[in-house]
Amino acid sequence: MPETTFNLPEGLVDEAEAYAARHGTSVTAIVRAHLEAVIGAGPAKKIPDPLVDFAAGMITRREAIEALGLRDYAALLVVLGDHGLTPPRPPEHLVQEQAAAFERLWTST
Repeated sequence: MPETTFNLPEGLVDEAEAYAARHGTSVTAIVRAHLEAVIGAGPAKKIPDPLVDFAAGMITRREAIEALGLRDYAALLVVLGDHGLTPPRPPEHLVQEQAAAFERLWTST
């Protein structure tokens, strides 16, 4: 992929990096998701904005489900897959907490 340089205020970049870290994603993924939402993901179909926002970790699963009018998380996962998107990675601190909980459970039996 070609590299692109954007001239952005330093504070904006810092906030974007912090936001991305808290949501287990990257600034590149956020920018890509928004650009794809603006221009469409291809000639056949445009990805709904809430779906892109969820995949980028910018809104919760509940917000995405409500915004898209879906019945549950399973339906959201199907729609993500239909559009070639993946669910956002949980923030690193949650991954670590889950790993620690698993380790406690595993070693307690």
